[in-house]
Amino acid sequence: MSVAPVLSCMGTEDVLPDLDHRLARTVERVLDDAVDWTLDDVDDGYRLVAPDRTLLITRRAGPKESVRWVISLRADGATVSKFGPFASVDDVADQVKTVLDADVQYTVCCDG
Repeated sequence: MSVAPVLSCMGTEDVLPDLDHRLARTVERVLDDAVDWTLDDVDDGYRLVAPDRTLLITRRAGPKESVRWVISLRADGATVSKFGPFASVDDVADQVKTVLDADVQYTVCCDG
């Protein structure tokens, strides 16, 4: 397992450092030790990269200055699913676990 350091986002939301740790713990519990993965801090959230998928966990503004999270599942360079918005760290971690546990399946469609 290759883990990149996760940098805490500094800001007014107290949830961010907790989400850093929850995401890392969730991935460690779900993926086999032989699986290489990275979790990086990006401008609007996090990027989790595993061999067959990338999860983008992006922060969005919620009601009354709250934070909501949306998870985008990317495979083969394309977004194949989106989940959310989620209001709590627990909900984000649960959905990340679900997405990591599941096979990536999608249909390629074409005109013609």
